[in-house]
Amino acid sequence: MFQVTKKAAFAGVLSAALVLGVSVSAYATDSSTNPSPVATLSTPKVKAPKVNPNQAAMDAFHAAQEAFKASQDQFKAAKGSFDSALQSFKTANQAYEAAKRVIGETFKTAVKDANTAYASAVAAATTDADKAAALAARKAAVASAAAVRDAAITALGVAPSKPVAPVRPVPPTKPERIEPTHAPKIAPTATPTATPAA
Repeated sequence: MFQVTKKAAFAGVLSAALVLGVSVSAYATDSSTNPSPVATLSTPKVKAPKVNPNQAAMDAFHAAQEAFKASQDQFKAAKGSFDSALQSFKTANQAYEAAKRVIGETFKTAVKDANTAYASAVAAATTDADKAAALAARKAAVASAAAVRDAAITALGVAPSKPVAPVRPVPPTKPERIEPTHAPKIAPTATPTATPAA
């Protein structure tokens, strides 16, 4: 009777362990050699989740693509503003350069007229005093023309500055595919082992 009860208890423990999902080890030997059977429980092995090494890289790539699209929209808007500013700069710069050319041509004409007058005066001069007076008149005319030129350049103001072109955004590069067999593996956790009681 005792033997049947012992077997029934062992079967109950074993079926309960199987239902709960744990492995049960029992040593059923003669009661004279091992006074009582010892059941040891070990935790089931937890399978490490599969790691896709490409997923993180692709997620980062998609985020970079979204940022690139936003940057591209900003670039298009800035490019439109730049084109308008560049056209305004070209018009203003052409007017500035034309005015500066007129100032330069006016100065050259004044110097040429002073040199022509000096040459005529020296040709008509009979004394050294007449030649000195012609030279002084030439110097005064050139100095006056230089003063007028400098005043006109000052009144013209600073040359217009060229607008800075916006920088075109660089598209992200697609990551290279990593084969899952070469992916880093998660180390399995050690499971405790049970030893029978003596």
